[in-house]
Amino acid sequence: MAIPLFIRLQLHQPILNIYDTSEDDPLHCNQAIIRKHFMNDKTPQELFAQAPVREGFDYEIANGNFCSPVKPHAIIFVISKSRNYDSRSAIRRTWGNLAAIKSLWHFSHLELRIIFLIDIDESLLLSISLEHALFHDIVQVHLPQQYSLSTYRDMAMLHWTDTYCSEAILTVKTDDDIFINTYLLANLVNVILKNTTIDESKHECKHSDSSAIIYGYKLPYAKVVRYSNDPALEGTRYIVTKDEYPCEHYPSYMSGFSYIVNRPARSKVLCTFLRDRKPFHMSDVYVTGIIPEYIGIERRHFGLAINYRSSDDCEHFFKQNDADSYACASSLHYNKKQIDTFERFHVYWQHVYENRFLYINRKFNSMLKGLKVH
Repeated sequence: MAIPLFIRLQLHQPILNIYDTSEDDPLHCNQAIIRKHFMNDKTPQELFAQAPVREGFDYEIANGNFCSPVKPHAIIFVISKSRNYDSRSAIRRTWGNLAAIKSLWHFSHLELRIIFLIDIDESLLLSISLEHALFHDIVQVHLPQQYSLSTYRDMAMLHWTDTYCSEAILTVKTDDDIFINTYLLANLVNVILKNTTIDESKHECKHSDSSAIIYGYKLPYAKVVRYSNDPALEGTRYIVTKDEYPCEHYPSYMSGFSYIVNRPARSKVLCTFLRDRKPFHMSDVYVTGIIPEYIGIERRHFGLAINYRSSDDCEHFFKQNDADSYACASSLHYNKKQIDTFERFHVYWQHVYENRFLYINRKFNSMLKGLKVH
């Protein structure tokens, strides 16, 4: 009988345990090292006083009216490749069906919106345009699909929100191969909003803003991968040279399965990126680790469970009676086998729905300590 394997955190270097390090390498890139290596040896105050070195992003489909007339409390961004229509369709029919969430009195006051951020594939421009005409939930940014540009896609998500939906209090990031427990997410968003005094003034580039917070599954000081002896595991895309990142460990950062950026954090991260001449290519590390370490953004662990890989493709993870079962990577994440995405997502959604009141009543007391103005 096969025993399902559960790992309740996401690591960027599974089984990649061969490192090229020396005693001279700094153990951890603190603010001073990040400032020297990435920010041209500028303090945050000095950097923010400079003009941006790049502009924002251009969009094939801007969807500029997405946040009208009702301003959302939170926007859930799903990063998606042009060719992944089946994944987007499965999300719309399962965990992305936010009408099912809002129908509950617990969340009836919440304004949540889900939108797909899609890159450019010239052969699929018409198809994406027609899909948007049907569902009105797409932003298409002028970026190619290469993994090495994932940082730019995440930054486009923040730039679009700042440009077209600046009143949104929270921005949630995930990917189209991740299944999210939307009941837990709505609960989490609700708790953050209820315990926060909302600042309605426009947020601008303020390096000293102490109210900036990023919420997620915090990965403390993950070790940098220098080379791998098993490229079949797609480990090569996680390899980082010393020139790219000089330390042995990353700053604590959030799992890219799902993290939440509040409005001040969005502003500080975006303002830093627009002035950084050489952004680091691993988006989760850069957006939720390197920049927050440099600019002083709090990273708050929300204490929920993330399933990195399981032999039954997430089903047992969501089937178990666990109030913390939040996000799981489907087989699509690894391209290991052909699956019907909707069929699998529908199975997970049924289990999540059956346990919805368990998730709705989950408490976040440890995370709430010291919440600040948004």
